[in-house]
Amino acid sequence: MVRKVLRMVSTPITLLILLGALCYGVWWGYKEVTATVPGPTPQACVTQPMTELTTADVTVNVYNGGSLRGLAGRVADTLHSGGFVVGKVGNSTTKVGSILIIGAAADNPEVQLVAARFTNPEIQADARPDHTVDVVLGNSYVEAGGMVAEPPASIQIPSGTVCLPAPTPTATPTPAVPPEGTQPAGQPT
Repeated sequence: MVRKVLRMVSTPITLLILLGALCYGVWWGYKEVTATVPGPTPQACVTQPMTELTTADVTVNVYNGGSLRGLAGRVADTLHSGGFVVGKVGNSTTKVGSILIIGAAADNPEVQLVAARFTNPEIQADARPDHTVDVVLGNSYVEAGGMVAEPPASIQIPSGTVCLPAPTPTATPTPAVPPEGTQPAGQPT
């Protein structure tokens, strides 16, 4: 009799344990699949001797922190026309009122040069190692009066050095003809 009761109780207990293990596996798998994947670590900036920083030396990422469609793209085009190197353009989860400029330090020349383009921007520092500058635009940003009419194209650097993003490596083209003294594969020598 005891044996019969144990057999009847052990089957549901075993099934509950297996069901618990299955639920844990599903929960763990879902958590792992939906976890955010860390992006590549930004490269540290490269210190360069320079007495004047121009717009061509500054990399700007432009993000839409509001609900106005295409705003980041239009402002990125304007910044690119002004000589800036435009990096990423897209949407941001950071919601802002008008305009927020984020850089390594608020008084860095690259941040000041970008900020000089806009009317009354808010500036934040985040100690980023690559010294790019982010521009986050909100719903209160007015395109018609949001940018300065005649912004500076450069800024003086009293220290004589500035830390800027490392230049993007360009691919070296492969020669169409083999160098002198070599033979293509499969050719008799």
